[in-house]
Amino acid sequence: MSLPRFDVLAIGELNPDLVLAGLQADQPRLGTEQEFGAYLLTLGSSTAIACVLMQRLGLTTAMSAWVGDDDYGRFCRAALVANHVDVEWVRTHPALPTGLTVCLPYPADRLLLTCKGTMTLNPADGIDEGLLACARHVHVGSFFLQDQLRPQLARLFAMARALGLTTSLDTGWDPQEQWLSDDLRETLAHTSILFPNELEFEHLAGTGEVEAGMARLLDCGVGAVVLKRGADGAVHADRAGLRRHAGFRAKAVDTTGAGDSFNAGYLAAMLHGAAANERLAFGNACGALTVAAIGGTGGVSDADAVRAFLAARAEA
Repeated sequence: MSLPRFDVLAIGELNPDLVLAGLQADQPRLGTEQEFGAYLLTLGSSTAIACVLMQRLGLTTAMSAWVGDDDYGRFCRAALVANHVDVEWVRTHPALPTGLTVCLPYPADRLLLTCKGTMTLNPADGIDEGLLACARHVHVGSFFLQDQLRPQLARLFAMARALGLTTSLDTGWDPQEQWLSDDLRETLAHTSILFPNELEFEHLAGTGEVEAGMARLLDCGVGAVVLKRGADGAVHADRAGLRRHAGFRAKAVDTTGAGDSFNAGYLAAMLHGAAANERLAFGNACGALTVAAIGGTGGVSDADAVRAFLAARAEA
């Protein structure tokens, strides 16, 4: 039986987010019992959020990941199925628990507390040329949280590129703060698009200066670097030069998943044939919609909603 074809194969961590909303700037304080506004258990993980949103934006997607044999694992699998993501390559571990991230959103930023659980397993186990050949693009998030995937990702990306696929990577934050390690350097040599935010960019590039930092990362072999700057927009750099988009102002309710939403918007526009400037605009619109809702997948319903947002901003 032939395998189905899809636009994007997302490989990575799969876990729920427990979002604690309505926190004040001085919360939590140790030694006290305090109230907060609301909470939400929702689909989390950088890779899964981007995968679900790409599906909503008109791409066909599949995910390869591990979950535990527990309620959180079943919750995540059901969330993917409800969004029409192919879950044939989502496997269940009988002993390890599903990972969990507790998200503490504040007006200016957010704090993420992650228990890795099944994130430590290799979601790329069993992925071969036959499966890769069914996709157009491979996306991976949270590079630094995935202990077993990290040393294998360069080989996997190289295989994908040799088959004509494009690849993208969102490293996320490095809890060990080692950043440009050997396994990441090897992976970047086969990465079509790198998606850092400003803090990650400064650590990866060794400088916060945009042009110099972009040049250093491009020298690692990356095809393009897309720097996410939140409400200040985004910068795209490749061998042809820099392109900038100013972004959109939005009242932030929860910034969780905004960068992953940007990734989804950018990649959806790219795989639909859009030029770099249009990709940046679409990604920034997705990010702005996401921060206005609680949870990483709460703000972007479909491509029409993003296009309506862009049209309204163009008329304003």
